[in-house]
Amino acid sequence: MSRFDAYYDRRRGRRVSMGCKARIKSLLSGQTYYGECVDLSVDGMALRSAFVPQYGEKLNVIVLVPGVGGVPGKPFEAEVEVKRCNEVQRGHIYEIGVRILLRKS
Repeated sequence: MSRFDAYYDRRRGRRVSMGCKARIKSLLSGQTYYGECVDLSVDGMALRSAFVPQYGEKLNVIVLVPGVGGVPGKPFEAEVEVKRCNEVQRGHIYEIGVRILLRKS
């Protein structure tokens, strides 16, 4: 498949499926929303929420990572930039693709 093909995946990082709760705070409005981190990679993540951000909007995201072997997970926090937003469930759920700008944890 050519890198110019419409279906070619241009993302560099391998994505890991997550399914973890996430807190999403708009750095533009200051409002907080809740959702789910669907997948995570070295340079980005996909979130699902009722929130519809603007393209290029900066967000602060905290992903609640589950514990392993009785040890509680440390939350993953990052400042991100919105790259896409697609409707998943009409008028209710949107998938937000973001690029990680700064890892805070």
